[in-house]
Amino acid sequence: MREDNSDKRMFYKYIFLLAVTLLIGLVYLWKWTADNPKEQAPEEMFQQEEEVESSNKPNGLDKEKIDQVLTEEENDNDEVKEEETQRKHDNEDESLGKSYIQKHGEKEIEQAKEQAKTVLALYLLQVTDWEKWDGTVTDNYLKNVQKEMSHSTQESVKRELDKIEFFASQPQGNTTITYGAFASWYVTVNGKSTSKPMQLYYITLEKEGDTWVVSDMVTPEQQHMEGERKERK
Repeated sequence: MREDNSDKRMFYKYIFLLAVTLLIGLVYLWKWTADNPKEQAPEEMFQQEEEVESSNKPNGLDKEKIDQVLTEEENDNDEVKEEETQRKHDNEDESLGKSYIQKHGEKEIEQAKEQAKTVLALYLLQVTDWEKWDGTVTDNYLKNVQKEMSHSTQESVKRELDKIEFFASQPQGNTTITYGAFASWYVTVNGKSTSKPMQLYYITLEKEGDTWVVSDMVTPEQQHMEGERKERK
């Protein structure tokens, strides 16, 4: 009787182990068919990594767009800085102009500015008809101009004004007025245009009686008619 029970227990254990083994086999079979794993060669793994890296990098078109945006931003910043600088100069000029008017009166300032324009035009055109200079400059400055033009005047060389831009500048003293002027003109030789010089001038005026006359006119580096234009700072 005991042998029969022992045999039954062994039989049941065998059946149980067989069922467990079969169940494990079925689970592995199901996992294998569901996941469908595929072994990858090392070359394929590296290729996939390279494809992922290349997909994360911007293509040529994107790089061009980025460079274009950066360039536009730099240009915009330069334009903003230039506008701010110009606005600052304009404010300074306007402030000096108002200061001149408050100190000397609007009528006198207009007369001084017109005098400065007249003298600069006479100088740039190298007018040697000295009667036209009469009453526009001091005697000392007229002597300097006559001496300079006596060495530079040539009948074959002609000048024609292009434009003159005036702005108020810091005075040289308490009793003087100073204007800055960007001037450009055409130079022709024997009727043929040869150049278009540009120059920055500073024109100082002082009072003689009731009239403002030019007492000095210089460039930033004491250059003369054909000097290069210097930017305002």
